[in-house]
Amino acid sequence: MTDRIHGGNCLRRNIIDFSVNTNPLGLPKGLSGIISKNTDIILRYPDSSSERLKGRLAALHDIEPENIAIGNGSIELVYLVPRAFKIKKALIITPTFSEYEFAVRSNGSVPAFFNTCEKDDFKIDCGKLAEHLPRHDAFFLCNPNNPTGAILHSNDVLCLSRLSKKHNGLLILDEAFIEFTEESRNAAIISYAVKSGTLVILRSLTKFFAIPGLRLGYAIGHKRIIEKITKLQYPWNINSLAQLAGVKALTDKGYIDQTRLFVAKERQYMFEKLGNVKGLKVYPSSANFILCKLQSTPIYSSIELTQRLLRDGIYIRACGNFRGLNDKFFRVAVRRRDDNNLLINSIKKAFQ
Repeated sequence: MTDRIHGGNCLRRNIIDFSVNTNPLGLPKGLSGIISKNTDIILRYPDSSSERLKGRLAALHDIEPENIAIGNGSIELVYLVPRAFKIKKALIITPTFSEYEFAVRSNGSVPAFFNTCEKDDFKIDCGKLAEHLPRHDAFFLCNPNNPTGAILHSNDVLCLSRLSKKHNGLLILDEAFIEFTEESRNAAIISYAVKSGTLVILRSLTKFFAIPGLRLGYAIGHKRIIEKITKLQYPWNINSLAQLAGVKALTDKGYIDQTRLFVAKERQYMFEKLGNVKGLKVYPSSANFILCKLQSTPIYSSIELTQRLLRDGIYIRACGNFRGLNDKFFRVAVRRRDDNNLLINSIKKAFQ
């Protein structure tokens, strides 16, 4: 079983944190002011159904509010879905977000693992994966995947979902980082999810809108799926400030479009610059982070590299605790150009 370690754990101040995969542009314009001007709402209980936020999301995706469940971060929903469906055998594609395994085990279930190959840049072989689906009543798919950044396009996702449905299996599709990609504009998967009854989509608002401290995510699915999830949720699970921030942030189309363009440009820049560093292998990514591997370098492990970079005030995510990776791998978030250059130069210096 993997260790329970995540990004954002560095407690030092004045650190450029590349371990956290949140929006490099920071908060949407005006959101901080809106929150500070409405602190009086914490004197009252929050809306236990998050109706305004559900309505905003329903309009955004052209679906009904009954097809949406709001979570205290998408992580709440990761844990609730196995409970809601009494999943016994869950397939997890590795390497990926470790909390899927913890969520399955906490439900008394035993996870199984489908390993992607490093030589294929950790891309999923849908044909091989399909062979495993009949033996499991659910499988987790992180798309784009954390920490590899690999993405399956909508046609492949729909194909896997239909195959899973054929065998009465549930596809739990975690799209926590999909908003950073052009795939977020494709409505076909959402349209299928609200009708199929065997696909539940999990999304995060905290990463894209840079509000991880407020904890906000949501699930999309058939009405029956949403009802099973919401029956397990605690009352008042979403605080008032999180609901307010979500409603306001979703209206900022300029920020949303700017983010996608900015991340795509800086991701390509980082991929090229890091790829030119001798002794470093860089994996293609469709997300707002990049996976790297130490090869022939004087640095033995990603832990050692993390310690070296901390001297320069830079923190990265060592990935040795991801099932399917080892201590040669690390992940870096896409940040602003000045920060990205500091990272690249610090890695070069550490390798000398």
